[in-house]
Amino acid sequence: MASDKYATFNDLDLNGEVIEDVEFREVIPALSAMRTSNKIREIVEALTSSKTSNDQGKEVISLSLGDPTTYGNLVVSEKAARAVADAVMSGIANGYAPSTGLKTAREAVAKFYMDPKKGVHVEPEDVILTSGCSHALQMTVTALVDPSGNQNILLPRPGFPLYNTIAEHVGVEIREYPLDPDRDWEVDLDALDQLMDSRTAAILINNPSNPCGSVYSERHLEEIASISRKRQVPIIADEIYNGFCFTGLDSPLMGSLRVKTPVISVGGISKKYLVPGWRLGWLVIHDADNALKKVRMALERLATLIVGPNSIVQTALPKILANVDEPWFQGILSILEDNASLVYERLKLIPGIKADRPQGSMFMLVNVRGVNPDDLTFARDLFDRQRIIVLPGTVFGVPGFVRITFSAPKHVLMEACDRLQEYCEGSTSAQTHDAEMNDSECSSLSSPLT
Repeated sequence: MASDKYATFNDLDLNGEVIEDVEFREVIPALSAMRTSNKIREIVEALTSSKTSNDQGKEVISLSLGDPTTYGNLVVSEKAARAVADAVMSGIANGYAPSTGLKTAREAVAKFYMDPKKGVHVEPEDVILTSGCSHALQMTVTALVDPSGNQNILLPRPGFPLYNTIAEHVGVEIREYPLDPDRDWEVDLDALDQLMDSRTAAILINNPSNPCGSVYSERHLEEIASISRKRQVPIIADEIYNGFCFTGLDSPLMGSLRVKTPVISVGGISKKYLVPGWRLGWLVIHDADNALKKVRMALERLATLIVGPNSIVQTALPKILANVDEPWFQGILSILEDNASLVYERLKLIPGIKADRPQGSMFMLVNVRGVNPDDLTFARDLFDRQRIIVLPGTVFGVPGFVRITFSAPKHVLMEACDRLQEYCEGSTSAQTHDAEMNDSECSSLSSPLT
């Protein structure tokens, strides 16, 4: 075929001949990518894209995502905002930072975790800064688990679905240990112990809990740590809601326990400081026996993949951790606790559902089996009829429940409760009517013919 002077370079083979117009083959994506799915985002998108609606013009009320900034009622500390503004104006935060984080920022996090009274000493070298807590989780799981070694990881059920997403992406076997609803969602210690074997790479503990709203006592955490040490399995401690404990409750960091077992604690500023969009988290290595020395090296190598998180927020971090005072956070916590009590008491008046009183965090699990045992259908119908977005418990591994977030303003929460009651009363009435009709039909069928 003669060469065409108007053909582009990509249209020519190496001999200058025009290539036949052939459709390009389908490109197959990586299996690890196709295993990855964010179940919460998928559910919310599926609910809100529903084409059926009987909402009567109602505004959408979202009680689904754990973003404390959604409604604007919880406002970031001026001191935190000023710290970031100062970092921007300083002109020193525009370049690359070390992949493990700025030394000053790592020092600030280490100081934050130090507890000399309990013998907890954290060095800056024990801290790696990450692009949010979710990135810290991904790095930690990736460093601890070798899928080629046929290993497994223990995750909580109910649990935050991102844990499963990360484990599935890595390609490791997931074993879920149950949380006991009759004991304020504490870990079933016997089940945890029995699920472990020589191939168990890590146990993931989430405290305070998302989605359960539970807060573990120091004694319960010690029991978990004892099993970890006995079984020689390190702990990944998701402590992003550290400090979110309501009145009369307290829960220590896992790295501060008397039982010394290897712990990689993950945290960040997104929840406590109300800035999830700033994307700064960290992981802290607690390793009294130096059992994680090779894992530490692996984590440092993994940190080079993104060449470090946001340099501006890293620069501001020492001021944020030092200057944002505890009274400000206690004010935020008081609002959340008041909201939790208000919603809990209100839900007690609604037929067919049963809520668990939260002990902390910003979440609550609600048993909806008395209205509809299919929580996916419940959530879909609730959105279609009342324009309320809640997350089905199936997403968290607890069918028959839904998770709601109580960080919205009080008037929004009360409007949501009113709509929820209207929906539940209508649904339970319909079920009662259907049951009565079925009983009537059965009676007529069993009556003798006259």
